[in-house]
Amino acid sequence: MADVPARIAAELPALERIDRESFDEPKCFDILLNYNCSAKCLFCSQDFAWRKEPNDLPFEKAVEFMYMAYQNGYRRLGFTGGEPTLRPELPKLIALAKKIGYGYVRIQTNGIRIADYAYAKLLADAGLTFVKYSLHGHNAELHDKLVAVPGAFEKNLRSIENLKKLNVGIGVNIVLNDLNYRHLVEFYELFLLKLQLSNFVIIAPLYEGNMTLNDKEGAKIGARLTDMASYIRKAYELFTKINYPKPPLLLHFTPCVLPGYEQQMLGWSAFNTMVVNPKGEKRDLDMTAQSHTTKTAACQRCVYNDRCIGWDASYARVFGTDEITPLLEMPERYDAPTRGRPAHEGRGGVLTDNEQCVLEVLKRRNDLTTKQFLDVAESLPICKDCKDENAVMNAAETLIKMGVVERKFVKGKYLWSRKAEVPAA
Repeated sequence: MADVPARIAAELPALERIDRESFDEPKCFDILLNYNCSAKCLFCSQDFAWRKEPNDLPFEKAVEFMYMAYQNGYRRLGFTGGEPTLRPELPKLIALAKKIGYGYVRIQTNGIRIADYAYAKLLADAGLTFVKYSLHGHNAELHDKLVAVPGAFEKNLRSIENLKKLNVGIGVNIVLNDLNYRHLVEFYELFLLKLQLSNFVIIAPLYEGNMTLNDKEGAKIGARLTDMASYIRKAYELFTKINYPKPPLLLHFTPCVLPGYEQQMLGWSAFNTMVVNPKGEKRDLDMTAQSHTTKTAACQRCVYNDRCIGWDASYARVFGTDEITPLLEMPERYDAPTRGRPAHEGRGGVLTDNEQCVLEVLKRRNDLTTKQFLDVAESLPICKDCKDENAVMNAAETLIKMGVVERKFVKGKYLWSRKAEVPAA
């Protein structure tokens, strides 16, 4: 708690010490703090009418849920909305989450307020470990139009710069629609190759709330999954070309739309996440997803029928189910031609978040023993799995092969050092 500003630490409720080992399978607990938002995204699945009603989850209830979730084995915590940075108690909630024992604390944000460095630092000092951005365009014109906030794109670039200075992990969610899906390659050229962000989720929209309203009133921002699929494949070619080990994840897609990409798909089988909304209602995402999906008779013939929960029902109401084509045999993985190549081959200066974490550790000090190295890595929030020693060591091994990191055996111990700058991409 030494790094938490005194005014936050002084207001945190006292907690008895909790000694309970985390479960083998990390579970995530998400708290929707409010429905209010500083953006008006054309594709938002939430109904804007919800913002007109008092909709803040009371601070005391949020604390109760955080404590309860930890006692029930959850070790990853997320704050979302709406827009969680509109809640003045957010720094206090983050600090409390760290005090309870959560090793990973994430917010989902439009990034606008984090353009203020002082505010970004307040969140980082409180214990924020990861920020998941909602970024939907490769340039200011497109992104600002989609979120209906002039200047939002430039503010996001500033906020990303702020978090990098503060060593906070960064991820990006991209909700696809008819205005942006053709620009996925340009998006990744900017955010992966130039800004060195390495964590992405490509999301097919839900046809609910504002998304449905806009699609009916002429904006026509909906698009067929099969049309999006060809551009997703083109974007993945970029990751395959450089043999990048962490290509984007996919949400609200099914194997019949993108066969061979199943290992990248979220939500077509299991989330392992519990969510509580501003009304205090808890829901398991796996159960919720299954109640909002549909299958056809053709699905019964698919090799994934027992595992796949089906198509999003809101999408099916708009576009029907003609695109469903059952897979009669297991498809070949999309990256099959490149599997077996050295992990670093062709990547140049494009690094994963684990590799960035390794370099940040060795930027602070060279000639670290393995234990010292792992202790420093665990204190940095750049990556999500520093407690997994194998993940960190694998990242370090890749950097050794790239000629950037050196490992020496001295007096019975391995010593780790930063050897050179990362080769340009």
